[in-house]
Amino acid sequence: MDKDEIVSLLDSIEEKMIDKVTLGFSPEVLGILDNVEASNQEIEMLKTRIGNEILMRVFNIANSAYYGSLRKGSIYTFYEVVTRLGMNHTKALIIILALQILARDDKEIEVIFARSFASSVLGKILAQQFGMREDNAKRVELGGLFSEIGKMIILLYKKLHAPDDERIDEDFVKKYHPYLAERIIEKFALPDYLKQMIFSESIVVEENYITVSGMTQIAINFVEASFHKFHNHLVIEALLPPVTGRDEAMVLETIIEGQFNAVGLGKYLRIIRKRERLLPKYENKKKK
Repeated sequence: MDKDEIVSLLDSIEEKMIDKVTLGFSPEVLGILDNVEASNQEIEMLKTRIGNEILMRVFNIANSAYYGSLRKGSIYTFYEVVTRLGMNHTKALIIILALQILARDDKEIEVIFARSFASSVLGKILAQQFGMREDNAKRVELGGLFSEIGKMIILLYKKLHAPDDERIDEDFVKKYHPYLAERIIEKFALPDYLKQMIFSESIVVEENYITVSGMTQIAINFVEASFHKFHNHLVIEALLPPVTGRDEAMVLETIIEGQFNAVGLGKYLRIIRKRERLLPKYENKKKK
């Protein structure tokens, strides 16, 4: 394909995939989250304009231990959700959760979403434990979430609208998914730093520290390796066995598990506890 044909195809994908019929809500309704002067009532009314399934999952995420529900308490209004998650993150979650719902009957696309979500969760935790500021940890989180959104959209487009289009092959997806993601970032007025993240393929450093993009790539690379090695699972080994009196809900592996369950991705997470092994222990038995 020449450049004009590539641009035309990307135009078609964007037009078909980012509309009310496909997403289940009009993209324009998310504009309220760009208005820093929006009233509590205006934000609250947004919940009536997005699908119930998306709404339920956004609430599940906001009420998870990962976002501090044990310390901050549960929330019951959409305005509280936006306050806890932040406007940009709420908007990004609504978009990608809509795509997840479209992909639930397609294993290949759901795995892409699972990888992105895992990169988001793990990335924020790594950033916090590396001592990054909370605003930068949230950038890493959002970067992981959007790292493969272009792939999801292209593959969903082919499945729903162009199953016989031979132009959309593995090479096309690999080359052009960042450009489509860039369009989505611009269309929904998401932060510009996401553009740098989606085009980055290496660990970016500056002077004597790892950048936000670099930390995001570390998380993406680790998740990709885990999914490859363990058949589409993020595998975590928990060294501490359960202890009587310990608040299990505050344990890191439990927090991660709760976050995966909040969006129905628990099957893509495996936590190895105590002495559980992936393979039986080898025993050298002498022949009789």
